[in-house]
Amino acid sequence: MFALDAHRCVGCVVVMLLLAGCTSAGPTASTPASTPTQPATPTASSAPTTFEPSATPATPVKLVPRNVSFETEDGATIDAELYGSGPTAVIFSVMGNCKQGWPSIAQAAAEQGLQTLTYQWRGCKTDPNNVILLKHFVDDTRAAIAYMRAQGANRIILVGASLGGCASAALANEAGVIGLVVVASPQSIPQWDFQVRADSLAGDIPKLFMIATDDSVVDPADARALYELAAEPKEWQTYPGSAHGTDLLVTSAGPEMRERILAFLRTTAG
Repeated sequence: MFALDAHRCVGCVVVMLLLAGCTSAGPTASTPASTPTQPATPTASSAPTTFEPSATPATPVKLVPRNVSFETEDGATIDAELYGSGPTAVIFSVMGNCKQGWPSIAQAAAEQGLQTLTYQWRGCKTDPNNVILLKHFVDDTRAAIAYMRAQGANRIILVGASLGGCASAALANEAGVIGLVVVASPQSIPQWDFQVRADSLAGDIPKLFMIATDDSVVDPADARALYELAAEPKEWQTYPGSAHGTDLLVTSAGPEMRERILAFLRTTAG
C-alpha cells in the first residue's frame, strides 16, 4: 500500500506504492511477493485478549452476499457486498490497490450473526491508480458507515487494512463505533496531508492492531506509532513475514490471524 521512510519508498514513490500495494492493482487477490516458510509464531504485547477457536457448526449455513451500492456526500457511487442482517455491523475496508481481501472473513462473521459489508474505493472499477479519486478514501468509508446505519445497524465495528485501516482509525471516534481492527496502517500519509489524530482513537473501545514483522509496504514502526496513539484497551499483534495487509491471510499466518479477528468481533459484539 504505502511506505513512509527512505528505505520503504518516499515522496512520489510513496504514492505509487499506496496505489499499487505489494502487487498490481486488481480485485483478485494474488500470492504476496514473500510468503513465510516457517509456521506462524505470532508475538504480541500489551496483554492480547485470549480466545478459544470458534466451534464449527454441524451444518454450516453459507450466506450469499447481496450486491448493493451507496452514494457518498459528494455524489460518488460505491459498489459493495452486504452479508447477513442484524443490529451489529462490521464494515471491512480494503487496501489502496482495491484488492478484495476481506470476503471470506466477512462471510464468516455474518454466519456468526453479524451484518457485514465489504466495499471498494471510488474508481476501483475504472482506474484504481487514480490518486485524485483515491484521496477521497475517508469520505468513502464515512459513506459506508452511513449506509449501514440506514440498514438498521446501531452498533458498528470497523475493520481495515492499509489505506482502509487509516480511514477506519480516522473515523473511529466520529462514527461512535464499538470496536476497531487495523491491519498494517501508518499514522500518517504526509504526501496527502493525512494524519490520524489522537482524539480519533481516544475512546475506550477495544482496538486490535496487526502487521507482519517485515511488512514490505508499511514500516512496522509507522504502524506501531498508530498503535501508540490509541487509548486503551488495545492489542498489538505481529506475524512473521513480509506480506502486506490482507495478503497476510494467504500466508501460513492466515488461519491464526483470521481466527483472532473473528474472535475479536465475537467478543466485541457480545
